[in-house]
Amino acid sequence: MKIAIIGGGPIGVEAALYGALAGQDVMLFERGRIGENLRSWGYVRLFTEWERNRSPLSLRLLSERGDSLAPADVCPTGDELADYLHRVISLPVLRSRIVPQCEIMSITREGALKSDFWDDARRARKQFRLLTKGIGGERVRYFDAVIDATGVYETPNYAGSGGAPCPGEIALRNSIDYAIPDVAGHDRTRFWNKHALIVGAGHSAASTLLAIADLMEHSSKTRVTWVVRRNSASTGDIYRLDPNDISSGRRKLGERANALVNHPQVDVRLQTQVQSLEKHAGRFIARLSDNTSVDCDTVCAHTGFRPDESLWRELQISSHPATGAPSWLLANHLNAANAKAGVGLSTGYAEKLEEFQRPENVENLDSRELLRLPEPNFLVLGIKSYGRDAGFLMQNGFRQVRDAYQLLLNDNTLDLYGADF
Repeated sequence: MKIAIIGGGPIGVEAALYGALAGQDVMLFERGRIGENLRSWGYVRLFTEWERNRSPLSLRLLSERGDSLAPADVCPTGDELADYLHRVISLPVLRSRIVPQCEIMSITREGALKSDFWDDARRARKQFRLLTKGIGGERVRYFDAVIDATGVYETPNYAGSGGAPCPGEIALRNSIDYAIPDVAGHDRTRFWNKHALIVGAGHSAASTLLAIADLMEHSSKTRVTWVVRRNSASTGDIYRLDPNDISSGRRKLGERANALVNHPQVDVRLQTQVQSLEKHAGRFIARLSDNTSVDCDTVCAHTGFRPDESLWRELQISSHPATGAPSWLLANHLNAANAKAGVGLSTGYAEKLEEFQRPENVENLDSRELLRLPEPNFLVLGIKSYGRDAGFLMQNGFRQVRDAYQLLLNDNTLDLYGADF
């Protein structure tokens, strides 16, 4: 098969490697540099170890080549993971298969509209038509299958109530930190002896909060107002920690963040949302739903991310009404898959913990069927396949890659990882 892979992050690169070794004609397109998104938060350390951020396939090939690799029990930074991807794409099997600085402008079926051939085998016989824009200009390319592994980090959620932008937010969005800032490094002066507003209670919010807390140890003027839309648990904790979570890094992140609830320089506002944002003389004024306002120096809107569905616009794909994931990936199946893989649940679904741990939501789950979409031979892998659910981990993506090629090639025995993965 001639397969286009879109996105040069960890799952896109893995899909290219797996497909090439499976004997397929794969080509990976990345609109920037390989691993560019990882570089944008390269100073952040992951809460999972290398053991679960390298696939058995890439690890074996790089080891056979003689590469010196980091220990399995060390948690990498974004920069270190990007460096690893560059080692992978330098493998001979991927030579001439990687196309950086090339953006996918549109994906359609050649000679077929979105409304044509619904539930009809003739649609699968129409090749995908990709309009690409690279260094040499625009070009049309044709493929038998497409894997979208573009991620979600370019489309953050807004800070306003209900996920909509609050008044003033759109005009100020270039001044707001939606991604995790480099508090200990490049952005230190923006937080040292300053007042930061953090909105959200996911892993990004915890990471930024803890980085600022490190500054607080040496600066009594450094402080945070932490706005959380939901209430705390009965224990007073913001982060509901799953006792079965095998990620020690994630548990430690939540435990440390919970410990800051009573810190004298942290003002926690529970069941509160941002109503409006203004900026005067270099300082923000945030009006909150508790009828107060916060005068601060920085705003960190760590309210999650959502998938960009524009690539699917002319294909027979719809998104799930709650998660924003491709429609076949229903919310309960996502969480069941997480539970089955032993990685816990996303922050966004923590309040549904008991429901999704029920045995009927975990047993008899065919993970391949979670990837199948109405559009034949079009697959969405990686964190984008989870929509707004933040429960994705790299190992989930590697398993998706294996499942994807079993679906595309109609071969349930194809396994380049090994039965124990």
